[in-house]
Amino acid sequence: MRQAFVLAVVVLAGCSGVFGSATTESDPAVTPAPVPTPSTGDVSLPQTADGTPAVGRVITAHRQALSTRDLHRRTVVDGNLSTTDVWVDRDADRTRVRRVTGTTTDVVEGDRRYERAENGSVVSEPAGGRLPAVETASGFFLLQRYVAGLVYNRTGTVERNDTALAVLRANTTDSTISRSGSRTVVAADSTLYVGRDGVVRAMDHRERYADGTVRTLRFRVWTGEGSVAMPDWFEERETAG
Repeated sequence: MRQAFVLAVVVLAGCSGVFGSATTESDPAVTPAPVPTPSTGDVSLPQTADGTPAVGRVITAHRQALSTRDLHRRTVVDGNLSTTDVWVDRDADRTRVRRVTGTTTDVVEGDRRYERAENGSVVSEPAGGRLPAVETASGFFLLQRYVAGLVYNRTGTVERNDTALAVLRANTTDSTISRSGSRTVVAADSTLYVGRDGVVRAMDHRERYADGTVRTLRFRVWTGEGSVAMPDWFEERETAG
C-alpha cells in the first residue's frame, strides 16, 4: 500500500470539528479554549476499581478510535512557540505533518523524503519510513507523556457543537512527577474532553517544574469530512507527475 507523509513548515490551515473551525492561513491564531454548555447526555468511560477514570485505557481507546478515521490533530506548546498539525487521509493512504518552525517544506512519499527549498527547487533522500516530527498520528504517546503521574476525576459531561463530551480534570500543587529531560513537575492543572466515540477531542494542560518554569499544552482533534487539508504545491506536484 502506498503511504505518503507530508511535512510543510508554513502557517496554519483549518477545518471544522467538535471544537469549531480550526484557523485559516490568513488567521493563524489558536482555537480558543472551549466554553461548553452543560449536557444531559452521558459518555461512558473505562474506570479503575475505585471508580475514577482509567486514563491509560481512555488514551488507548483514543488511538484505536482514530486508527480508521480521517483526522486533523493540532498541538500547541507554550502559546505559539511550537505548533504541530497532523492530517490523515485514509482513502489516499497519506499523512501530512506541518510544524511552524521554519521556512522550508519537506515531503515524505513512499520511501523518499523531498525538501522544497525557498527558491522552489526540490532535493530528495531516503525517508526511513517514519512520520517526520511526531511519534504517532493520533497523539497517543504525547497524551500518555503528559497525563503520566496525574490522577483525573470526572467533573461532568458538557455539550459542544451538539456533541457530548466527558470532562476529566486533574489538579495538583504538591507533586514530584518525573518528566523527560530530568524535569520534576511540582504542580499541574489538566483537563481532558472525551467523546462517546472514544476520541480525546481536547486537552488543556499546564505544568510547573521544580526550577520554576511553566509548560502549557493545547491539544485538539477534528474528524470526518473536511478534516484533511493538503497544500496546493503538493496537489499540483501530483497532477504534474
